[in-house]
Amino acid sequence: MIPIRLIINNFRAIEHADIDLSAVSLAAIAGRNGAGKSSAFTLAPRFALFGDVISGVSLDALVRSGMSEMSVTFEFEHQGSVFRAIRTRSTKGKGKSTLEFQQRVSDRWESRSAEKITDTEAVIRSLLNLDDETFTASSMILQGQANAFTGATAGTRKEILSQILGLNIYPELQERARQRAGLLNIEIEKAKDKLLTLDERLAGRVVKEVELRSLESQHSDVLAAVVQAEHQVKTAESKLAVLEVKRTRIEQIDRDQAVISDEIATLWTEHLGHTGRLERSEKILVNETAILAKSTELEQINHRITSLESRKPELERLRCDLAGTEAELVQLGVDMGTLSSRISTLQQQLAVREALRQQTEAFETESQRLRTFEDKAERWNLLQGELSTLFSQRDREETRINLEKRSLSDKIAALEQQEVHIHDNGCLPTCKFQQAAAAAVAELPKLRRSLEELDWSLLNQLVQSIAEKQTEQLEIDYDFAAHRACKVRVDELREAAIKFAQLAGKDELLQQLERQHLEQQARKTASEQRQQDLQGQLTAVDAALAPLLNLTAQATELQRWARLKDEIGAARTDATNARERIAAIDRELASKQERRDGLEQERKDLFLDTLEYDVLQLDLGRFQVAQQQRRREQAALVEQIGGIKAVLTALDADQQERDRISSELEPKALRWVRYQTLIKAFGRDGIPALIIENAVPQLERIANEILGKMSKGKHYVRFETQRELKSRAGVSETLDIMVGDWTAERPYETFSGGEQLRIDYAIRFALAELLAQRAGSKVEWLTIDEGLGSQDAEHRALVLDSIKSVASRFKRVLVITHIEDAQAAFDQVIRFDNADGGVEVCVA
Repeated sequence: MIPIRLIINNFRAIEHADIDLSAVSLAAIAGRNGAGKSSAFTLAPRFALFGDVISGVSLDALVRSGMSEMSVTFEFEHQGSVFRAIRTRSTKGKGKSTLEFQQRVSDRWESRSAEKITDTEAVIRSLLNLDDETFTASSMILQGQANAFTGATAGTRKEILSQILGLNIYPELQERARQRAGLLNIEIEKAKDKLLTLDERLAGRVVKEVELRSLESQHSDVLAAVVQAEHQVKTAESKLAVLEVKRTRIEQIDRDQAVISDEIATLWTEHLGHTGRLERSEKILVNETAILAKSTELEQINHRITSLESRKPELERLRCDLAGTEAELVQLGVDMGTLSSRISTLQQQLAVREALRQQTEAFETESQRLRTFEDKAERWNLLQGELSTLFSQRDREETRINLEKRSLSDKIAALEQQEVHIHDNGCLPTCKFQQAAAAAVAELPKLRRSLEELDWSLLNQLVQSIAEKQTEQLEIDYDFAAHRACKVRVDELREAAIKFAQLAGKDELLQQLERQHLEQQARKTASEQRQQDLQGQLTAVDAALAPLLNLTAQATELQRWARLKDEIGAARTDATNARERIAAIDRELASKQERRDGLEQERKDLFLDTLEYDVLQLDLGRFQVAQQQRRREQAALVEQIGGIKAVLTALDADQQERDRISSELEPKALRWVRYQTLIKAFGRDGIPALIIENAVPQLERIANEILGKMSKGKHYVRFETQRELKSRAGVSETLDIMVGDWTAERPYETFSGGEQLRIDYAIRFALAELLAQRAGSKVEWLTIDEGLGSQDAEHRALVLDSIKSVASRFKRVLVITHIEDAQAAFDQVIRFDNADGGVEVCVA
């Protein structure tokens, strides 16, 4: 895509602007702040193509203040043709939007719009093979976002790259395949269950017929048993009716006795309660003199305890002071130990300075060798992937030919047997068997020709291709063991190189640590003296408070005597009341016992008359159970007989159902196997892994090509997609950026601001180009919005040189800036000047 022209009316701050870009290649966009530079070159094209593209801002808010209608016309060249998108917005009434998409054919514009705006937008996305997010990432570096990728964490970089590559669709595809495979598996399992059920039914036909005859014989026997059981039940029920009245009276007597027993138990409980209160009251009254003496002694002890308790705050204060001093001494000991350890470590590090320098030089040499090995490994792996594909194709073709050959051979052998039987069976030529065999044998010549003419050409081509790829792989001369050894050597030397770089300034740090150690030694001596003073004061206070524990124990023992002092008056009243109530309860207990004895005698007389009741009840229950059992047996037999007849009637239909299910099962199983293959292909280790493995080297190659131009070959970048785990064996997924120069390779974060800017732009340009290539729609247009304002003069010059060095990769490069010395660095300048309430655009 190459922009040609922008016509803007009442869009944000711009009243009217007609911008012709057909003659622009590399230009600065100049103008005062708020003139509409960013609106014209970053928002207007996106609005024209994709509509609502500003998060949190409505379409009506894009209309210039005081106006009710706006429009943006964006004209561009794409794949050799010229197109334009015209989008309008009116705030009148409920608001209205329009979108017209046209293509220039000869000297006229022809519409390519659909009926609805959303459908027209789909036409634009289909033509460009881009959505708004991808279009913006491909053609624009928005303000403050040059390092949006490099400045992110490794995990965030991996997520951004996955989004750029469109890998978020594969989990959805895998889930769809898994769902369809699951539904198909359910259908297959249901079919299998149905077949098992039908097989069981069809296998039991003979058993069901024998069972039917047996059940009809049993039904006659059970019918006679039902009649006998009904007669026994009626006889037992008439005898039980006579005894039921007497049992009812016995039950009433049992209820009356239970009520009387409960009342007696309640009275005895009350009797025991009053007896206990009487005994306690008498004990208190007997010990009245001792209780009063103990209460007086408790008051004296409490007075002494109060006096001693007043000194406890002093004891707590001394303990807190002592604990703080001891904690301070412990902390000083820890700090001094830490300082000593750091001093010792620094002395050891400075002692091996020369050895670290030598290891650093070796690290640089081995790093150069490692890059050579990695180039060979990349070519080796690409060929290995092609070989895997060829091996798979060869195996499938070989399997297909063998299956076809076996099928033809089997048919030929069968027909040859029939041919032998034709001559040996002695049948007449008019025999139907003889005629069918002769027709089948006539097919033999055609089958033999098909066997001889099997097509082996594709298999031979695949075998030849495999041999060529293997020869090409051997010519690379890649030694995996040497590569691995070199990488191990680089990893071993990397830590020494880092340590050597960190030695600068450690001599001064050592002197500072030694001064701190002497100061802490003096503080420790003063704290030890204070600890001794506090320990002496604490010992004196502890001795004064020693009797407090014994006095507290005595007070606790005397407390129960003090509580009894308050109960002496109530004890006299309780003793009198308890004696009176005990006498009344004894009289009531005698009356209720007499009533219970009379009921017991009446119950014994009735019980002798109803001894036969339980036996009759058991007999009746047994007879009823037998009657119900016989009736259930009769009903079950009738139901079984009818069921068996229905089963025998349905067996023919079951056989037809089984044949149908069997014919449908095999195609479903084949489809299920195909879905399993798709689930594996869409998984994390399938197609997404192959895309990442191919995209990262491509991104690295494009970024290094651009960075080489920016830095004159000084810098290169390398992406690490895996990192060895520190806590356990294995690797974790990452996307670290390693940058190399003429001295060493180190993380992106360790480079200076100017160097980081070049790296940011190189990777950002590479991402834009990679995204366009992945989308299959190259965007030959780059807009950089205010990428210079936050830099000083030195870094600004570096950024300008970087932009110019990659300008040849794009048809249009536009740099929005308000800095005059930056504008002067461009041969072409597009100026935004306010005139008559609008914006006058001048291309110089």
